[in-house]
Amino acid sequence: MSLAVVTIPNGRWKENCYLVVDGSAHALVVDPGSDAEQIITAIDKVGLKVLAVLNTHGHYDHMGAVAALQARFSVPFYLHSADEKILKSANLYMKFFDGSDPVAIPRVDRYLDREELPITIGDFEIQVRFTPGHTPGSVCLGIQEALFTGDTLLKGKVGRVDLPGGDKETLRQSLAGLGKINPEMRIYPGHGAPTTIGEELQTNQQWHELIAA
Repeated sequence: MSLAVVTIPNGRWKENCYLVVDGSAHALVVDPGSDAEQIITAIDKVGLKVLAVLNTHGHYDHMGAVAALQARFSVPFYLHSADEKILKSANLYMKFFDGSDPVAIPRVDRYLDREELPITIGDFEIQVRFTPGHTPGSVCLGIQEALFTGDTLLKGKVGRVDLPGGDKETLRQSLAGLGKINPEMRIYPGHGAPTTIGEELQTNQQWHELIAA
C-alpha cells in the first residue's frame, strides 16, 4: 500500500497534525491539534475519506480539533485510556498555560490499550507502541515505515516530564525501547521536523543523557 503523510502545523505551539493517506484517498488523522477549520479545509480540498482520528496522547495542544472532526466526518476517536483524565482536564490546562478559549472535549470511542493489536482501520495496519513517560498513556503509532511519536521523541529532543502526567524514569524506559527498533524508521513527531531513529541515536543529546542517567 502506498502511503503519503501530510503535515499541518497549527495552533500556538505549532503542533503537527498528520494526515496519513493511502492510494485510495482514505485517511487517518493523527493528533489534530487545535485548528479544526484549517485541518478540515485541507481534507476537503483533496477529497479525502477520513476513517478515524488517533491521538498519541491527551494534552490539549494535540486534541482541540478532535470533536469538530468527529462531528464533521462521523469517525471514531482512539486514545489510550490512561490519558482520558488529562483529556477531560484540557480546558483547565489551556487556561493555565496559554489563556485560550475553551474547546469541546471529545468522547473517546476506542481505547488503544483495549484493542486487538495491530489495529486495522480500512487498509491501514497500525502498530501501537506503548511509550508512557510524557503522559501515562503516551503511545507511538507505527504505520508501515512511519512512526508517529507525539511528544515522546522529537528531533533533537525528548518529551517533557514536568507537565501533568510526566514521569522521567518511565520515559527513560520507553526511549530505551524505541532505541531498539529499525534505525531507518522515519519519525513524525508532535512538534518540529521529521527525523529517523538512527539520526536521533547519533545526534540527540537529550536522549543519550536520559538513557545514561
